[in-house]
Amino acid sequence: MSEDAGLNVYQIAYVCGGPARVAMVALVGLYEDDEIAIALTRRRVTVLDRASRDPVRAAAVALIPDAGRTLGSVLSAVAASDAVAEIGRALRDRGLLSGARLTALWASPRTRITRSLRRRIVAGLPTAPDDPRRVATMGSAGIGDPALRQVFATADAELG
Repeated sequence: MSEDAGLNVYQIAYVCGGPARVAMVALVGLYEDDEIAIALTRRRVTVLDRASRDPVRAAAVALIPDAGRTLGSVLSAVAASDAVAEIGRALRDRGLLSGARLTALWASPRTRITRSLRRRIVAGLPTAPDDPRRVATMGSAGIGDPALRQVFATADAELG
């Protein structure tokens, strides 16, 4: 079995960092594909191309008005979208995520499965700096462009 159990980049992001990580992967991808612009100093996101076939990316561009929106608010809105929630539901249905968010008192079998999967994903992390699985696994630290990495790291702090 591969390290990522056949998961796509959004599922990897969800396992490693939850809904906010999925939103980050989508927005970094949109930026790298010139479908959105991010003003690096003001952290304002504007849409350049609204024709996205990917459900998470489509949800992201739909949440950004023509006048633009701050990166932190876009990340929060995308993380709360139905498209991202569906990724979590699908992972839970496959038994890869626990149903409850609070599992601090004891580790259920599903929690152990999720931890094991996360370890395998991290162990198989690609070395190419522009591989989207790095962002999915590492968050803003996995973004290859230093200026963009700083913008997303700052947006993460806003989400706190």
